[in-house]
Amino acid sequence: MAVKMQEIMTVLETLAPVALAEDWDNVGLILGRKTTDVSKVLMALDATDEIVEEAIREGCQAIITHHPPIFKPITRVNDDNARGIRFLELIERGIAVYACHTNLDSCDGGINDMLCDILELKNAENVYESKPGVFSARAGNLQQEMTLAEFANYVKNRLNLSLANYVGDCDAKVRKVGVLGGAGADMKFFRSMLKAGCDTFVTSDIRYMPAIQAQDLGLNLVEATHYGSEIIFGDGLKKYLNQHLPNLEVIVSKVDGQPFKGV
Repeated sequence: MAVKMQEIMTVLETLAPVALAEDWDNVGLILGRKTTDVSKVLMALDATDEIVEEAIREGCQAIITHHPPIFKPITRVNDDNARGIRFLELIERGIAVYACHTNLDSCDGGINDMLCDILELKNAENVYESKPGVFSARAGNLQQEMTLAEFANYVKNRLNLSLANYVGDCDAKVRKVGVLGGAGADMKFFRSMLKAGCDTFVTSDIRYMPAIQAQDLGLNLVEATHYGSEIIFGDGLKKYLNQHLPNLEVIVSKVDGQPFKGV
């Protein structure tokens, strides 16, 4: 039995209110009609060509992404470029695209809480208030102390990463861990993690100079990759939607969207 796209939006925004999104973000219904009848929805980190093809192949009427396919205003949608062709395909086939981004990062039960659950962190607390009442990260205690090298391998296994890069002394003891899905390699987050008593911070997009800065501050870093730290949202939102819209079929994309490959 189909539900209206508006019903899906209402359920999603009960969990992750649009007001929680950062001011620079673009969340909500990006493409499509609120009145669209949806019987099957695809969860995917990005609305890439492969994802659009998968949605068509699976007979989905909507795609729920984490990253918005449009961040900045665009002046035209035509077939002169890949993105325009993708948008036209979605529009012509009547497939709606809805994005839950920084609002899903910050909300209770969102991506950062999912990371805490996957890493089995105890006594999770809010970290870094990006605007009044909105916290962009979490911190919690490990079930059992381990070395940084052991913890990096633990993160690798829990998040199904192909590589476990870390910054810090391999024998350093890890007890309290901060998490931030997506790009968090920034001094403002480093300082907030130390203020919360964290010895280690799990995030992504760690560049050379921020790594040096973290070392100078005495904060260990573990690179969860942007993709690896956020792709978890699909399974989490599927469970949530299944609970609140049992007539809606929700599938998680099988496309490997990790753009970085190793040898």
